[in-house]
Amino acid sequence: MLKKMLPAFALVFLLTACGGTSAARTEITLEMTDFTYAPVSFTVLAGQPVVITLENKGLVEHDFVIEQIHASAYTIQDSGSDTHHAQGEASDFDVHASAQTGETTVFELTVSEPGTYQFFCSVEGHKEAGMIGELVVVAAGD
Repeated sequence: MLKKMLPAFALVFLLTACGGTSAARTEITLEMTDFTYAPVSFTVLAGQPVVITLENKGLVEHDFVIEQIHASAYTIQDSGSDTHHAQGEASDFDVHASAQTGETTVFELTVSEPGTYQFFCSVEGHKEAGMIGELVVVAAGD
């Protein structure tokens, strides 16, 4: 068994050692204050994972939601609550991450389809106060 696995481990090692064969991981830091995101817009490649760090510099909990998007997301570090703050609106968002005041949440997001997607804070009144941003997803080569 070990003899069969050794060539696979060697291949993984060689591919990892060759810096030119793997793409750099995209990382975005999104600062949340009362009631804005910075940056307000960012662009990523379709099908490529991006690590998003939410830094809450505001006085209350804020979140990052996208209502409808073909994506996979998983949490790396979570400081927020599991509660959706939609207050009577649809709370079954495709992407949801939140951060408590003064805390940081980190998650990885991979969007499968190019397009422009609105993200916003679903805490009551925050979207209406202008806590909205834009995620632009482009196909590789665009």
